[in-house]
Amino acid sequence: MNPTSLLQVNGAELAAAVPKEEYNRLLQLPRSHDLEGDLLERANGARNWYAQNGRPFVAYRYVEIREIAIPLIRLTNEMDLNSVQLAERLLAGEARSLVVLAAGAGPEVANEVSRYWAEARPDEAFFLDRFAVAITEQLIRWSSTALCRDSEAQQETLLPHLSPGCGNWDLQDQHKLMELLADGKTEIGPLQLLPSGALHPQHSVMAALGVTRRKFAATPKDICRGCDLNPCAFRRAPNAMQRTQREDFRRF
Repeated sequence: MNPTSLLQVNGAELAAAVPKEEYNRLLQLPRSHDLEGDLLERANGARNWYAQNGRPFVAYRYVEIREIAIPLIRLTNEMDLNSVQLAERLLAGEARSLVVLAAGAGPEVANEVSRYWAEARPDEAFFLDRFAVAITEQLIRWSSTALCRDSEAQQETLLPHLSPGCGNWDLQDQHKLMELLADGKTEIGPLQLLPSGALHPQHSVMAALGVTRRKFAATPKDICRGCDLNPCAFRRAPNAMQRTQREDFRRF
């Protein structure tokens, strides 16, 4: 396997790149809504705080795929990942390797959110928490783009990401992803994997992305269409299978 590598990310640039529509979605407001007054002040305050203090983190590793036999993805180090959705996605994309990725908005923002709650400042806590989630989502998209650019010389690109705990992929596979990234340890950089499979600090995520030679460019809506997490309050688009089922139902 290739060694684990880090991506250098500028927190201020990342904060500026979070689209208004995505932030609104996580605030559970209409995506096109223009914030005003106190709402705008809180939203801008959270964005500005992260731009000045946020320390995003991204680590990744390329791993070769030895065999796919749904639901198992057998890697060259004899480790098996177990996910029907990931296996189907890798087969459809004719992937022969995948990228294991860990990303987080950083412990600084998690600590600041906790401080706001402890000081009975719920508005500031809520807006900064939601912005930290937006940062984590943006990190995945930014990282995918950066790794795609690095893969252009080999005429490769990345498939949409999938994370343990999303839909039918058991959260316990987080332990396997962390083992791949951290060489058997339970932490990498500021990210620590808890026995439950959850990550500390919050606003962190682990994911796997197939590497393909097929032409493919995923949008955020495509990612939602490929995710079967249900219920989810933050969808951009219906899951493709759910949409097909609704269309079939309307035919009768």
